Amino acid sequence: MKKLKYSVLAAAFCMLPVTLTYANVDTSAITQQVKQAALNINTADVSQLSKLPGIGKKKAQAIIDYREAKGNFTSLEDLKMVKGIGKKLAAKLEGKVSF
Repeated sequence: MKKLKYSVLAAAFCMLPVTLTYANVDTSAITQQVKQAALNINTADVSQLSKLPGIGKKKAQAIIDYREAKGNFTSLEDLKMVKGIGKKLAAKLEGKVSF
């Protein structure tokens, strides 16, 4: 029984370096993929924008109208300047849009 206990301990220690190696994974590539998956609010059309949560065709058109009148958005704070987009909707869009 003691041999089995020591064997299990030895196996656990052998796995430790592998676990530590995976824990140090570079997350910049993952972050870049997430940004690419997000919809660029400055280039999206009505059909793309209306697929976002809480955005229908009217709000999508309002986003485009605002963008054409004022220029590109640089943050969610800018997006909140569009009529009908407040804190709650901006929070739903966080991570789903890029600028």
